[in-house]
Amino acid sequence: MIQKQTWKDEIRILITDEEHLGSVQISIPLYVSDIFGKADALIYALWVDILYRRRGVAKRLLQLAEQQAKLNGVKTIGLKFNKDESDRFVLDWYLRSGYKPFNKKGNLLIKKLKD
Repeated sequence: MIQKQTWKDEIRILITDEEHLGSVQISIPLYVSDIFGKADALIYALWVDILYRRRGVAKRLLQLAEQQAKLNGVKTIGLKFNKDESDRFVLDWYLRSGYKPFNKKGNLLIKKLKD
């Protein structure tokens, strides 16, 4: 299921996979935010139930999120990675998925979406 909500200051998109118990959210700010000049939108809250991990569910959710972002005019998408809250394999997976660190000190990973 894909649900799009247009708020006064942002567009939020929620993608859920009810069969495999996973979800991801996208925030597209319509105001000058802390990601301004770095990315057009943020992916956050990518989650898959432990019983369905390592089966491609997260990959499919991430691809759907990127596709929905593109449909809403996003050229560069970001996500924040907190090394204190997530395992290293998660960072490695994002890097394999095409995300690159915005800079060496920050926790923002970005990806240019292909036309």
